[in-house]
Amino acid sequence: MNQSDNSGNHFQQGQPDAFDRAYGQAQGFPHTRESTVTAANVMGVGGVRQYIVQTFRVPEAGDMVFITITGPEGLTRVHLPVKVSAVIASQRDALSTQSRVRAGKARAAADKAAGKVPGFMKGKTKGKK
Repeated sequence: MNQSDNSGNHFQQGQPDAFDRAYGQAQGFPHTRESTVTAANVMGVGGVRQYIVQTFRVPEAGDMVFITITGPEGLTRVHLPVKVSAVIASQRDALSTQSRVRAGKARAAADKAAGKVPGFMKGKTKGKK
């Protein structure tokens, strides 16, 4: 096989894109192992996609997330900057807080309907001297 023939080469020479530059800058910082998730739409319509996710923690900046998506369309690489990953984490925390508050209110209402006294009220007596 002729080594100068690049027809079968998947790696093209050229300028690094934003993903490559950011990934290179993230090297040396603490990071997670790559996690691969395979997702298929209902009954395989639209094809199966694999997502490879890796997060780097940059001191005094935050988390940089790198996602590689493979599917019927080919390969797509996405770099989520620190500000974007911070927004995602903040939104996730907000949703978790909302869920806990709603669950707590529902439990308190159910306990009240069942006649249960909350723990902080158990030591209180009605007839103090």
